[in-house]
Amino acid sequence: MNVAFDTLSASKRLRDAGLEERAAEAIVELVQSAAHFPDVSGLATRIDIADMATKADFASMATKADIADMVRKADIADMTTKADLADLASTTKMDIQGLKADLTITKNQILAELNDRLRFQSFALMGGVTAIVGLATAILKLGP
Repeated sequence: MNVAFDTLSASKRLRDAGLEERAAEAIVELVQSAAHFPDVSGLATRIDIADMATKADFASMATKADIADMVRKADIADMTTKADLADLASTTKMDIQGLKADLTITKNQILAELNDRLRFQSFALMGGVTAIVGLATAILKLGP
């Protein structure tokens, strides 16, 4: 990072403070060359290093044994097994088959009721037509 440095003003101030011209110029050159050093603002400080994890911090972390203790074999045994899933699938298939049978029965009941109603309406319609034909015949025979 280059910082603007007024060398003329700095040299004048040093001479006004009582330094010889050569000494003042040498000091100004040193300060100016120091301004060209690399930027060290991103380097870690003592505080940064103190905040870093230590061997003790890593030692206190969970180990493989700790993790193994977290999930015990008994816990795994309590989980759903392939046999449990197969039972569930079988039960679900039977439930679906039962529902299909119920739907078939309901469908047949609805169709039977519709057939009964159609038959009743057909008889009523035929009776009405028969009555109209009989009435028309009577009117024709009674007519002039």
